[in-house]
Amino acid sequence: MYQLRPLLLFSLGVLVTAVRGDNSEDSKNAIPEVNFDLEGEHAGELPSPWEGPSHCVSGDHCLYFNPEGNDHNGQVLITTPNYAYFTATFPKITSETQISPDSFHLAPIPGKGNGFVAGRLIKKGEVIMQRQPSFLVHADAHIDMKPEVQEKIYQIALSKLSKDAQEKFLSQFGDGVRAKIDKNSFRIVIDPSGDKESGHLGVFVDVSGFNHDCRPNVHYRITNTTHTTVAVRDIHPGDELTISYIYGIARRSTRQKELQDWGFECTCSQCTLNSLETAASDARVKEIKRLEEEIEDKMSRRGEDIKPEMGGKLVDMYLEEKLFAYLAPTYVRAALIYSMFGNEAKAKEYAEEAVDALTREYGTHAKDIQSMRELAADVKGHWSWGIKVVSEEKEQKTWKLGQGKGKKNETGEAGAKKERKIREKIGKKAGKTVKEAKAKKDEL
Repeated sequence: MYQLRPLLLFSLGVLVTAVRGDNSEDSKNAIPEVNFDLEGEHAGELPSPWEGPSHCVSGDHCLYFNPEGNDHNGQVLITTPNYAYFTATFPKITSETQISPDSFHLAPIPGKGNGFVAGRLIKKGEVIMQRQPSFLVHADAHIDMKPEVQEKIYQIALSKLSKDAQEKFLSQFGDGVRAKIDKNSFRIVIDPSGDKESGHLGVFVDVSGFNHDCRPNVHYRITNTTHTTVAVRDIHPGDELTISYIYGIARRSTRQKELQDWGFECTCSQCTLNSLETAASDARVKEIKRLEEEIEDKMSRRGEDIKPEMGGKLVDMYLEEKLFAYLAPTYVRAALIYSMFGNEAKAKEYAEEAVDALTREYGTHAKDIQSMRELAADVKGHWSWGIKVVSEEKEQKTWKLGQGKGKKNETGEAGAKKERKIREKIGKKAGKTVKEAKAKKDEL
């Protein structure tokens, strides 16, 4: 029996090895002094109901506590005063954006321990859960603190959570508090001013009810410090609610290898296909990556040789492979390509799908969502409309002019040279058009 838990989004073990440079016997045996002095730079105040700073260690890292966080189950931070302030002042979430709690429940799952099960039909796009981290620690503090100090401060922090939250935290995979953070945390970047040192590790104890599936029916995103789970397809009563702990667009052998950190062999429906089906799936994944690279390469070269059906083909392969949690960029790409070739119906269809997928996967403020809304509402008025049609018409017109009446047919090297010059001129014009369009996209 095992209980599966969310993905740690970077390899912490590598960082620990790289950062901990002092391995002398003195450093291992010494118990550094814990600073509980709250004077000076540790005396900053956070908005109510936040408490702290207290129990300051490793320089500026202190303990902060919100007794009302996560429905009064508590929220603890071990971080610097600045990051504590940013975290405490992030916009609050409300239960109005979530489905009712009785829509799913925790139940025994064969071979997995417990997991969430749908109690009613949960429709694609419904927000299932939104939570703040129960336990949030600055990555530097987690890596640099001496084990003796870390164990003490972590136990103090854990004791501030409700009994229910403590039990959920301790039931997670891993031996000891540090190991549970290593294995069950999500990386959160608290970066309001572009600070690259703002990485934190957040443990969301309620999220631990989501078991893993390589083709999940639930997608998660993290905005500021809020963890949001959304249904990516209809989930029927009795179905298990699952997320993916890894990036799922990978061969079966790769997925299995990455999941070894959780100490289990995945037995989801995608991993238990027969040999022929597994080979077909692996081949599809390989073709998806190849086609994506080809499209990006052609787009980077002013759309040269790109075909209108490429975007639609990519979407079809994603759907056939059941990659419902990764559709947004694929729909955006398909909508733009069809618009560039003047296919109004297809551009509108994929733009509408892109808006829905972007909302599910990235939220209502996703980078491309406004552009896709504009494309769906007025295809011919969008900046991408007819870019390839115009460039191809210009090419044909230029060739006709070059071979028009009254012109002497040129052969040999002179004729070939002239043809090259005409092609170069067309390429520059088409390239400029695409470049301007892409610049306008970036502005959006």
